[in-house]
Amino acid sequence: QGPAPSDEYRELPGIGSRLAVWMAAQLHLLFAAFVLAVPMFALVIEFMGWRSKDPRSDRLAHEMARLLPPAFSITAILGASMVFLLFTLYPRLMGYMTDIFGPTMWVYPLFFIAETFSLYFYYYSWDRLQGNLKWAHMLIGLSLNVFGTAILFIADSWATFMMTPGGLDEAGNLISSYNAIWNAGWMPLNIHRLVANITLGALLAGAYAAYRFITAERAEERAFYDWMGYTGNLIALFTMLFLPFAGYYFGFELF
Repeated sequence: QGPAPSDEYRELPGIGSRLAVWMAAQLHLLFAAFVLAVPMFALVIEFMGWRSKDPRSDRLAHEMARLLPPAFSITAILGASMVFLLFTLYPRLMGYMTDIFGPTMWVYPLFFIAETFSLYFYYYSWDRLQGNLKWAHMLIGLSLNVFGTAILFIADSWATFMMTPGGLDEAGNLISSYNAIWNAGWMPLNIHRLVANITLGALLAGAYAAYRFITAERAEERAFYDWMGYTGNLIALFTMLFLPFAGYYFGFELF
């Protein structure tokens, strides 16, 4: 058939296009999972500490949120790298995806900007928004989770469309944006990724606690990070119980 046109597929010298995109996407998703999951259980722990007036719980939530700013920056860099590789190496595919999901690709960066402001404001206003202002801080945390979940759902519609396409005619032309987004695999993947993200994020928080436990010099610090590691593992084990069922649900829809 001869070589593919230059506007359809480009080969990256050395490692190849597919491997380059896979590496960028995999690293991006790992960091993104952590950034999306930690605010969820951090907000729950913060709320529990506020209700029980337990400063240890508030410190635990703050310690978990401490990992968010650097992880978020790495996530953004890796995401930008993945987008650059996709649009330069697979221009025809990305042009087609843009035709199908153009409106969502305008909304996506708006949610990303909103998540960015919420995340940094949530972390850096922790000490200032205490006492009678604690409700405002938790409201920021709630908005952070809403924006992050919206970003996850939008990106999942793009991914599942390529596995279980919907809203198209026989020639592949778009006839329903709603069905293209809400395709057969969209909601199962949303559920699976939410559960998996929480599991991964909790285990990474536990690993961070283990490192801080080893390097701590005072018994009080070791006791706190031991409790933090226990809490992270407890969250991960609980959510992991639901992960196979979410995976089976997703696999069922694919089949």
